[in-house]
Amino acid sequence: MSRMSSDSPVFERGPLVPIVTYLLIIVVLSGFALVATGASPSPILGMAWGVFLIVAGLGALTVEGVSPRSLFPSTRSLVPVLGVLITFWALYNLVAYSLAHFGVSGFDIVASRVVAHPLPYLAALGSALVFTAIPEEVVFRGYFQSKAVALARGNARRAAAIGVAVGAVLFALFHLPRWFLMSNHGLGPALASHLLGLTLAGLAYGLVYAVTRNLWLVALFHATMNQPPFLLTVQIPSNLHLLVGLIEYAAIVLLVLVTVSLTESERIPVTSPRQEASQASD
Repeated sequence: MSRMSSDSPVFERGPLVPIVTYLLIIVVLSGFALVATGASPSPILGMAWGVFLIVAGLGALTVEGVSPRSLFPSTRSLVPVLGVLITFWALYNLVAYSLAHFGVSGFDIVASRVVAHPLPYLAALGSALVFTAIPEEVVFRGYFQSKAVALARGNARRAAAIGVAVGAVLFALFHLPRWFLMSNHGLGPALASHLLGLTLAGLAYGLVYAVTRNLWLVALFHATMNQPPFLLTVQIPSNLHLLVGLIEYAAIVLLVLVTVSLTESERIPVTSPRQEASQASD
């Protein structure tokens, strides 16, 4: 049985729809970046962008003849999804405490803002989930990755790998307008490192989605990586960001693979019901 097999949606259109959708997203994002002041947009602008992005993604799916509701697994899967998420961050905090205990630079046994100000943190996490993580995952994993899998055809594993890679690259390039227009950065090693880090994130989220077909899980990982629930103060040195990111994303994928492997025999619905049906037919 292949866990990478999938019940990807059946798309009715060719490659033109995703191309036009992606270009539209980049153009509109560039417009938002130009009118934003500073490196971070205002809350209203951020919410407006999140709404536009999810409308664009769901609109493209509708044009393709795919029901947007098919992207979201049953809420029954939220219990094991939260279990996986809590396990990951509990282990991460345990590792952070151990590193702080041994005096590793960047880790301090001092209460983080999550502990000191839990309500503002929860508000920021909720905003990151609703206006960033869910819209981006609907677009990049739910639509672009699934569409790339459908266009690749052929061997299921090869198609899945192409879909993950395409989704990851598009996800990384999607952040360029903000890099150039909002943060006023230029070309150079910093940009290469930034794009590589985003590609690693896209690969991790794409692999998780390919294995589980669970958009809730991917979106929650995305949101908590943007707003980490550290209980201790963690400030990773800038020269270690890429290495730490590689370890973080590898740990996410490994935990999900182990969880799926263990829960297959227990029938705990970490994967979506449609994915389980596909696996059972292999």
